[in-house]
Amino acid sequence: MDLVDTTTSDGIRIITINRPDAHNSLNRDLRRELRDAFAAAATDASPDGPVRAVVVRASGTAFCSGQDLKEQLEETRQGIDTDKVITEYNPMMDALLSIPVPVIAAIQGAAAGAGWGIAMACDFRVASTTAAFKGAFSGVGLASDCGLSRSLADAVGQTRALELLLLDERVSAAEAGSLGIVTSVVEAEVLDNAVQELAQRFATGPTASYREIKALVRDAAAVSARAGEEAGAQRRLFQTADHGEAIRAFLEKRAPQFRGV
Repeated sequence: MDLVDTTTSDGIRIITINRPDAHNSLNRDLRRELRDAFAAAATDASPDGPVRAVVVRASGTAFCSGQDLKEQLEETRQGIDTDKVITEYNPMMDALLSIPVPVIAAIQGAAAGAGWGIAMACDFRVASTTAAFKGAFSGVGLASDCGLSRSLADAVGQTRALELLLLDERVSAAEAGSLGIVTSVVEAEVLDNAVQELAQRFATGPTASYREIKALVRDAAAVSARAGEEAGAQRRLFQTADHGEAIRAFLEKRAPQFRGV
């Protein structure tokens, strides 16, 4: 089974994250398949291409829970792949940010860590009442990635973004709606229809106009640049005592005791 499914109909490219048994967490293969799917959508959304709107969705109950923890723990034990933010995450995000037509995220469940970053890199976020958001970075002694520190601040302002990322509390769909994190919140049973209606509106609209307006409003280069800065922060934090303590606490099923170093 492919980890990413893509279909195109009536000008709408639907990209489905398809790893529901692992809460659509991002392992190496999924990161690479998403990168390729986003890059293909960007190519096909050229002025003479078949794609005029893109939907990013996920199968199962979660949108994307972020980094695959099993993979992360194994890499930590072996001391390998500490540069995957640079070599895999950022190319995946650059491909998503390069899509020139409107991109809609259909969020039916939890979007955490890099999953929240993927959602925020989309232009519109339609969430069901069962959706929720969480940074899941500071709790393990790390910084945000996927440009989330910039895209979230763009949506809610620096002060609120700092609060959400530092305190790392769960944000419900209703709160996300009131904060402007999502475009709209709908009942779970009508999520697909709501997203389809919005995508159809874009797919039958003035695509050249949409492409130019998106380029003027969305500062993709700034999000990409911030993702690069976040990668540097992650590399430094991977080596800290606090991050090591967070990993040990997770394995030992206890609360971490951070020392600030």
